[in-house]
Amino acid sequence: MRAIDIETLMKVTGATLLGAGKLGAGQVPAQTKFSGIGTDTRNDLTGQLFIALRGEAFDAHNFLTKAVENGAAGLLIHEENEQTKDLATKVAVFLVKDTLKALQQLGNWARHQAQGKILAITGSNGKTTTKEFAAALIATARSVHFSKGSFNNHWGVPFTLLQLDPSKEVALIEMGMNHAGELTELVQIAEPDVVVCTMVGRAHVEFFGTIEKIAEAKEEIYNTSSDQALRIYNLDNPQTHNMYVKGKEKFNPKKILSFSANDPKADVHLIISNMNMKEIFVKGVIAGEAGTARIEVFGAQNLTNLMAAAALGLSVGMTPAQIWAGLPACKTNWGRNQLVHLKSGAQMIFDGYNANPDSMQALIENIRLLDVPGKKVGVFGQMREMGSASAKLHEELGERVGLAGFDKVYFIGDDQDAFKKGLETSGFNKDSLVQKDYSEDAGQDLAHYLKDGDIAVVKASRGTKLERFVLPCEPLDF
Repeated sequence: MRAIDIETLMKVTGATLLGAGKLGAGQVPAQTKFSGIGTDTRNDLTGQLFIALRGEAFDAHNFLTKAVENGAAGLLIHEENEQTKDLATKVAVFLVKDTLKALQQLGNWARHQAQGKILAITGSNGKTTTKEFAAALIATARSVHFSKGSFNNHWGVPFTLLQLDPSKEVALIEMGMNHAGELTELVQIAEPDVVVCTMVGRAHVEFFGTIEKIAEAKEEIYNTSSDQALRIYNLDNPQTHNMYVKGKEKFNPKKILSFSANDPKADVHLIISNMNMKEIFVKGVIAGEAGTARIEVFGAQNLTNLMAAAALGLSVGMTPAQIWAGLPACKTNWGRNQLVHLKSGAQMIFDGYNANPDSMQALIENIRLLDVPGKKVGVFGQMREMGSASAKLHEELGERVGLAGFDKVYFIGDDQDAFKKGLETSGFNKDSLVQKDYSEDAGQDLAHYLKDGDIAVVKASRGTKLERFVLPCEPLDF
């Protein structure tokens, strides 16, 4: 975490010093620094500036004493009370109009301390996986900083920037959104040198209503970045291809890269030559250089993420040869098409981090194409943020699952009835267990059902917590 001195803090945020702790009000040595920024009182905050953020379900102003007890050397607040007056006699306390805005201002300040390129990634599906792939790929030739997990919102992006070592050659910043204007705000904070939208799908349809509206919001990453920024486009997704067509008219063509499995003229053109449970084999052309690579990831949908990562490699000056050599470094992480080996000898694809109709369809299609010695089992759960279309989309999911060749199907979630209706419409006549909430009986039922040679696919939105189905099956490498 980047250290920050008091003078910089006050200059960047416009903060007012309410008290300097044991030194007395206003008596702050010029060299005083905080070792970093903290926002969670459950962590060790020794020497850090604690920023009291307020969210929909919490207000960190209620935990200021706890922050000091955990070592915070300073507090950044936007609300004074009796507690803050007392704490100002113990640690430095600063007042701003809005602590979230102050965090974002500090993030932008940290961005300008960076010496390397800032790469921003968004997309309905694949943005986190693309970030992880790109980090692994680029790290084979450059020093890289990237956020762990999905730190991709209005507080996660500035926090990631504040963690950036300015000597790193490349920083990968993931950007998420669930309303129009959010990406514009994140672009203004990070001021990226390179931007890419992996694809546009039906994630967050609850907030937008149509895929066209989602595309408009995703396109902000291109439209609000500087003229000097390099823009990378996916030519295979209808919405991002449309962005590319418009982008060629609006932006410097020398500042545009593209990737595609269908168009051999793209800067990165890859296709899958073979795949199995453990790996995919790709071949194609990267910036004019043909090659092949074996990558230990599961699922054809990862081809888009790999091509995006390769294009990001080109954007920071990696040679085609370096990219071809670096592609095998790409790996999937926990909860994202993760291959899990079970004590029974069965295998499981655990994809419990995110789900929407497009990613569900991609995973189901992958399982349909797999030739396995045993049975195929589908374990699915609620897709969140589907809004008024939720029942219809879960009915479609049930029908799609029923036609995919599964020997047994599980589903948990609020739209259980819609899923079951779709399953029945498909003519599925094998065993199924469909219910609103997870139960230990359901987990044990799956564990007893799976045998050596079987495969189970487990997928839902993160909030459904489908790892509860994995643990009873005694995973060996979870």
